[in-house]
Amino acid sequence: MKSHSSVIRLLFLGALLAVPSILSAEPYLAVRTGQPCAACHVNPSGGGLRSSYGAYYGTHELPAQPGAMEAFDGGQVNDSLRLGTDLRFSATQMDFDGDEAGDARSFSTQTGQLYLAFQPKDSPVMLYLDQQLLPGGGRNREAFVMMRLGDHSVKAGNLMLPFGLRLEDDSAFVRQASGFNFNNSDQGVELGLNFDRLRVDVALSNGSNSQNNDDRNFQYLTRGEYVTRHWRAGGSYVLNDADIGQRELASLFGGFTFGGYGVLLELSRIEDESVTNRPGIAQVQEVSLVELNRELAKGYNLKLTTEWLDPDTAIDENERTRHSLLLEYTPYASVQLRGGIRVGEDIPQRETGNFTQGFVQLHFYY
Repeated sequence: MKSHSSVIRLLFLGALLAVPSILSAEPYLAVRTGQPCAACHVNPSGGGLRSSYGAYYGTHELPAQPGAMEAFDGGQVNDSLRLGTDLRFSATQMDFDGDEAGDARSFSTQTGQLYLAFQPKDSPVMLYLDQQLLPGGGRNREAFVMMRLGDHSVKAGNLMLPFGLRLEDDSAFVRQASGFNFNNSDQGVELGLNFDRLRVDVALSNGSNSQNNDDRNFQYLTRGEYVTRHWRAGGSYVLNDADIGQRELASLFGGFTFGGYGVLLELSRIEDESVTNRPGIAQVQEVSLVELNRELAKGYNLKLTTEWLDPDTAIDENERTRHSLLLEYTPYASVQLRGGIRVGEDIPQRETGNFTQGFVQLHFYY
């Protein structure tokens, strides 16, 4: 056991020496525990403010040294108000193949979030805020009013819309290509339906990622996911019939566990008539992600990710791939250290796609 721990520490130190984008993907915890996103988050769609169970898991189940039960604090200020936060600070190094002039090293605060949920006593209605404070100026990611209707819910306001896996890593190909990530929210309404193991989300939004709609058409979204203890599977579909050109997205996603490993999968197809790299031919993108997680010991998680992107299927030999290796170490409640490396492979003409990137990150969560 002692030698096993030493190997883990050496792996982590190696990642530190490699010293990005954030490579965390919280859905792997849902797959590991067999829980839906709503179990750990106040927002039924996942992400943002943690529920009492989510706070407990992050302070007592995830760390190598769990917090004391008598000191448990789930962010509940009083009967009506709950607060939470995330802060990620990183040191990164980027090396481009054949272009040393573009290499860079930097410190940066990747993100600083403040979460708030206010629900008056004996009321089914809740006000939810997700405010990004850093980097740069403040930016609202989500601000909505939600009403619970038994096991179901309806939301209205500024929403991060439901599509695919809600990965924390906004730089993932599946998040970048689709545009559905934590950097892009939209004004709209969303209905969430829970039927035991099945959850279905249906949403209607402006489709412009702005305060007001830029045409007379709306964006239509639906997402469904079936969850069991050891596997889950789902699909998403989006139609944005904008005046500048119709945009249609479809995805299949899921996850499963086996022998102590957890796997996440996503495959998406995006057809956008507003982008025509060839006259009369709409841009079609195909993108996929495979992620493998392994809990090496309590508080240590090893993550291996492979991504693939074809940015335009009408152009031959244009595919891009990325491979990432990451070690997460959670020593105590509310503190996590991450170290990892990512390698990008692209066509020779696109030098920025051929790189080796390393980082270490301090993550404080509450």
